[in-house]
Amino acid sequence: MFSKVIVPLDGSDLGERALGQGLLVAAALSIPMELVEAYDVLPPAVHNRSSRMALEQMLAEQRRRSERYLAEVQERLQPAGCPLTAVSLPGWPEQAIIDHASRDPDALIVMSTHGRGGFARWALGSVTDRVLHTAPNPLLIVRATTGEAAPAEVSTVLVPLDGSDLAEAALEPAVDLAVALDTGVTLVRVSHTRDYYRSRLVGPASAAGYSLGTWIQELMSGDEEEASDYLAGVRRRLAAERPEVNRVETLHLLHDSPAPAIIDQAALQPTLVAMASHGRGGLGRMVMGSVADRIVRHSSAPVLLIRPRP
Repeated sequence: MFSKVIVPLDGSDLGERALGQGLLVAAALSIPMELVEAYDVLPPAVHNRSSRMALEQMLAEQRRRSERYLAEVQERLQPAGCPLTAVSLPGWPEQAIIDHASRDPDALIVMSTHGRGGFARWALGSVTDRVLHTAPNPLLIVRATTGEAAPAEVSTVLVPLDGSDLAEAALEPAVDLAVALDTGVTLVRVSHTRDYYRSRLVGPASAAGYSLGTWIQELMSGDEEEASDYLAGVRRRLAAERPEVNRVETLHLLHDSPAPAIIDQAALQPTLVAMASHGRGGLGRMVMGSVADRIVRHSSAPVLLIRPRP
């Protein structure tokens, strides 16, 4: 599972929206949480035009400011329910976070999707995007909004599956988290709708002399049978291997695009979406990389992204 939780901050309220989910996971798994902030964000022009002594003074002040800020957050979170530390990182935010976290590939990075930029600050949106696509660590992405921070709670851990081994890489950490949070797991498979098949098969059916309605019904029946058998098999496997899970539900959704279907489902109750960052595509299946990217960008639910390992 995860060795610790790393929460990168930038000094903004929006950046701190990741703290609730970070604390929830760290306390549930009984692992430490580490607050980090990068402080060397002086523009290149400052480096080029300042003397070495002046530059060192500016960086030292940045470091002191970062340490004061992290100490304030650390004090505010006490008692946190988990060991809590703070580290100010020298360097540009994206690379500083990636370099720091990659020393422990089992550390979970918990980040907000947006933050406020400015001198000695970083825009969490772009930084999150870079960390999302570069860091080898698992990530929990929390959507930041300008309203009040929602309480960190999870009613179910939703796991989208497409039948591939790569997609199933998210199962073990999802189940571990569900057990720690004392909640259930929802296994989801998405298949195409009747309109999707009709829009693509009307020409081929006419050319081949097939009945379009019959052909579509056969395809959808096949989708239903395959999804039902697959999800039931995963559910039986979890029941045998992880009997401590208090609830495993299966859900077969019909939608022409997997990401909106998963986003809509996750919005129905406090949900944490757990999925692998890549998978295999094919007719009636989801390409997990692009689907994960869309869900991260548009879902209001926190999204746990697992990096499949060889």
